[in-house]
Amino acid sequence: MFINYREIPVELLYYNALSARSELSRNEKYQMKILKKGFEGECLYDKIFEETGHSNVYIFRDVYLKVGNTVTQYDSIVITDNKVTVNEIKNFHGDYHYTKDDWYRNGTSLEDDAFAQLRRAKGKLMKLSKNSSVKFEVDAALIFINDDFRLTSENDGIWDKVIVRSHLRSYLHSLNNSQKGDKAKKIANIINNNKVNNIYFNEKADINRLRLGIYCGECKSFKQVKRRFHFTCSNCGTTETNETHFLRALSDHKFLFYNQPITKKSILYLINNQLTKSTLARFMNAHCNIEKRGRSSTHTFKYYDFNDALKTTAGRRYKNTIVKFE
Repeated sequence: MFINYREIPVELLYYNALSARSELSRNEKYQMKILKKGFEGECLYDKIFEETGHSNVYIFRDVYLKVGNTVTQYDSIVITDNKVTVNEIKNFHGDYHYTKDDWYRNGTSLEDDAFAQLRRAKGKLMKLSKNSSVKFEVDAALIFINDDFRLTSENDGIWDKVIVRSHLRSYLHSLNNSQKGDKAKKIANIINNNKVNNIYFNEKADINRLRLGIYCGECKSFKQVKRRFHFTCSNCGTTETNETHFLRALSDHKFLFYNQPITKKSILYLINNQLTKSTLARFMNAHCNIEKRGRSSTHTFKYYDFNDALKTTAGRRYKNTIVKFE
């Protein structure tokens, strides 16, 4: 069973918000493309695992664990009574060659060694086992999720750590063909107790490069016509409620200025005062946690992101009318 949801990574949400409000540099576009491709691969892994079945295992997805003084990110951790299995998911495509510690694509050397990453991740869990009351065996494999991936190597020692798309279903089925009992539950609790937030994300957007105001969720146009309870996009015709635009702005603020306090002033500035102060105050009371700091107040977004927040508005009197933008 899946223990947690796989959320869109904070890095990708940062670039999504940044791209809506500014022109990305060439490097930013590349980073956003890599993050999006990686997340799509992880979601495909989840979909195949769902179809294959996972009733006999516990699965953590996209978690950060603190073991000792270091924090390590894991794409997937699969837990049974017999062992804990690390799955690092790679959405590579094309022809790759691996020699000792080096990866090549089309003859070009790549910076990162996926096997070294896998060894580090496995080693941290082995250390966690050693320092825990419940001991467990740790296994690990690289999951190459893209069906257009081909790997060659003269190193015969790697193949037991490589799972390609054509073998993935049988591999996941073998993981699920195990026992999930009290020991697996104890191991899952140990891992859960070592979970931490992503400490490596520290991007902060330059407010001076951002386009201020509200924009259409479908076509990203800032050409919005104000109605009483809605805004209508003059570019594609999509109509979205004031609350929807407010939640999108809050989510943008959260990821563009990660770990920075949210104030009424900072939100009003970001949306270029396109909502009244009274409307803003009402929405902030509903969707934010208030933190008092002296004579001023700061706020934190109650939800993970915009999509998470939008679920809470289901059943509202005023609805969005979405015109799909081609």
